[in-house]
Amino acid sequence: MFLKTTITYPLLLILSTTKRSFEALGRMIGKSGDTAKRLLYSTETSFHITHKIARHLFANCTAITLSIDDTLLKKIYALMMVGTGKFFDTKAGKRIMAYRLIVGVLTNGKYAIPIGFGYMFAKELLTKNDVVKSKLDFIKEFYALARQLFAHAIITIAADGLFASIEFLKWCIENNIRAIVRMHSNRKVLYKGAMHKISNIKDLQPRGRQMARTIIIVWHDLTLYLTAERRISKYGKESIVYLAATYDTRPIRYVKDYKLRWPIEKIFRTEKQYIGIAECFSTQLETQEKHVAAALLAYAIAQLEMKRLKVDTPEDAIKAIKHKNITKLIQQLMRLDQIFGDVYA
Repeated sequence: MFLKTTITYPLLLILSTTKRSFEALGRMIGKSGDTAKRLLYSTETSFHITHKIARHLFANCTAITLSIDDTLLKKIYALMMVGTGKFFDTKAGKRIMAYRLIVGVLTNGKYAIPIGFGYMFAKELLTKNDVVKSKLDFIKEFYALARQLFAHAIITIAADGLFASIEFLKWCIENNIRAIVRMHSNRKVLYKGAMHKISNIKDLQPRGRQMARTIIIVWHDLTLYLTAERRISKYGKESIVYLAATYDTRPIRYVKDYKLRWPIEKIFRTEKQYIGIAECFSTQLETQEKHVAAALLAYAIAQLEMKRLKVDTPEDAIKAIKHKNITKLIQQLMRLDQIFGDVYA
């Protein structure tokens, strides 16, 4: 019974074809909006199930990537919502009222499961006495959780250029943690005893038919493996992307490792377009948090369906789910004892 009630709200998010207000979700099961709201369990409860799904999907993996990124959840009526603030939206080209989430996702390249998230509050909301978590604090939490879930797997952290900080890379090196991040081309690094702007290092540029080339550099007293990746668009346009890593491997391996960051981008897109992670209209921060956790659990359930149905994308799995009724979906998931085990406890 515990599993049944916990997964009802996430399944309603997937099945919904309208705005996902509590009233609209309640109507789907012939209940009131208040009843639908009561189906929201704590963040910890949702992730308890999500982590079990992760253990199932990655049970035989010897290497897993922890992808970390942030996203904005736009809130049109945000003036009344606790915790919202103004953040710059690169797509809109302006500041918008939103929640800013930082999310940790485990992936093996085929499946991707969110294992945790947190809020990064706008500066105007904070006072000098507020104690808030930094990006590094969240990264440490996500990594510790990944290690707890998969103690014997090789875990590599992958993140974009916003996370390429001295503090983060120093922590990784000091703790022997594998990490790869994108590095801006205008950064100055020490190479062969002299300072160079990354884009000006001739030894770094791929030659001939090479698609990647790696050198060892020092950046703020941190020894890093710097890779230049040659990318060619479908229109034949060539560009160079720079990657910095804390571990030694072949150039093409760095490229492949960084590509495992992309599933988190797909999660954000799918969550917003098909699951409604931003479609909670409560003014309470705790309720917003529960909704986000339930939406991330919904994505994990879609990953299970991807495996069961042998389809290629979570969108295909979600379309298949929408053709079922919620009673059959719940019964189907409750039969997966080998995954959920003691979730009833």
